[in-house]
Amino acid sequence: MDKKYLENQASILINHYNSKRFTEVVQKGKVLIKKFPNQLIFYNATALSLSALGKNFEALSILKQALNLSPKNIFVLNNLGLINSNLNQNKEAREYLDMAISIKSNFMDALLNLGNLDLKEGRTENAKKNLYKALEQSNSSHTDITINMALGNMYQQMGNFEKAKNNFEIVSKIDQSNTAVDKSISTMHKYSNDKDPHLILMIKKLDKIKDDENLKSLYFALGKAYEDIENFKESFKYLKLGNQIADKQINYNTDNDKNLFAEIKRVFKSSHKKDNTNSKKKIIFILGMPRSGTTLVEQIISAHKNVYGGGELSYMEDAIKKVIGYKAEKSNVLYESFKNVKDFSYNELKIAELEYTEKLKFHVYNEEFVTDKAPLNFRWIGLIKLIFPNSKIIHCCRNSMDICYSNFKNSFSAGSLGFCYNMEKLGNYFNMYKDLMTFWNDQLKNEIYNLTYENLINDKEVEVEKLLKFCNLDWDENCLNPHKNKKLVATASLAQIRSPIYQSSINKWKNVDDELNDLKKIIL
Repeated sequence: MDKKYLENQASILINHYNSKRFTEVVQKGKVLIKKFPNQLIFYNATALSLSALGKNFEALSILKQALNLSPKNIFVLNNLGLINSNLNQNKEAREYLDMAISIKSNFMDALLNLGNLDLKEGRTENAKKNLYKALEQSNSSHTDITINMALGNMYQQMGNFEKAKNNFEIVSKIDQSNTAVDKSISTMHKYSNDKDPHLILMIKKLDKIKDDENLKSLYFALGKAYEDIENFKESFKYLKLGNQIADKQINYNTDNDKNLFAEIKRVFKSSHKKDNTNSKKKIIFILGMPRSGTTLVEQIISAHKNVYGGGELSYMEDAIKKVIGYKAEKSNVLYESFKNVKDFSYNELKIAELEYTEKLKFHVYNEEFVTDKAPLNFRWIGLIKLIFPNSKIIHCCRNSMDICYSNFKNSFSAGSLGFCYNMEKLGNYFNMYKDLMTFWNDQLKNEIYNLTYENLINDKEVEVEKLLKFCNLDWDENCLNPHKNKKLVATASLAQIRSPIYQSSINKWKNVDDELNDLKKIIL
């Protein structure tokens, strides 16, 4: 075996990966794995690239082959931990990461991934400990960037914007082309005029940044900055450019959700069972369109002494996917698995209950009630009431134009909410959401609390009292001051939610009225 040849091939794969040429890595890596089945670096590079392309199950399959070759290889174990975490298989992720750290206690990559996993599960102190321990082991500017971004995100979610900004500024000094950090800073920063130093810095970057990912982050950050200084024309120009890149990257297909919503209605219209799991779990589901006020409502409710704020959990969708036999490695279209569903048996409902509650166990809390504010849980309302009959469903309603414009202004986590980046797709999705919510309200009368965002803002005390009563919660004065709630916030609202309730977000879409004519034709 030619050692120099192998080193050269490994170097090519790593360079391709660092340049985000993931498809090329996968193509070349699979060939090299067949040719040199004992070389673990080819497995790792190929798996990480597959994960970057959203093919996490295929990535796991390749890594498990590598693990059979070398059961104690810390890099394989770490990557298995990372990809399981991406799939929200947190139990498995933690097991692999713990194994890697038990072999090498100062293994920086595993400490970083474990810190991020801790943060996802609300284990703030553990997250802080592991991330700072990872930083101690860092010996390159690349890892300094990664860890300081993680620390910045942690402090941002905690509401400690000063510390978050310090970590983000470290990243900015090391890598001036990194615009993800500019986007993070822009969410916390209030721009007052066009002489703002950070705004000027971002403008200077425009001619230097060439790749789509960094341009996208920069455009959304500039959109936020110009909105702050009330230059709405300039703001919309940059938001439109950012959305065009995101739309092209994700290539969302409206028909997939149209078919899914139709299948959901078919199942529950024809044979909606009264049988349920008899679960006593008290979960408050806060749902609706993204940007409809779900974060605010969760902060209000979780300020109550008897409520733990779970945040935006993926557990319900994970549970449903398991029950309907969804296999992402075979099809990434959810409705195709739903087509075979006629009804849900008691045993299937219990499987879903166990899947959800087992994942919930990783959160450390003593409160009687738990919130889950994943907005898109509106799709699963019928199943939620079968799986958790004692759950409370709060549907957040808001002016349709404000919802859609707010979605258009935000760049969400990679690969999610693909309908938000194109006005036509956004409008069509909103109409499908409205139709499905009408269906649920007809099917489940008196089971859904439809909370109007504008009413909550204009008459806070009355609406909070009604909300708590619906949730079977006693009055708690803390619920009137959600901005003082110290619980983690990991959504696009993380900055706004740390301020007292304000009215300026109502009818904000009117600032760009002329730019939204196509949207108005669809949803109004």
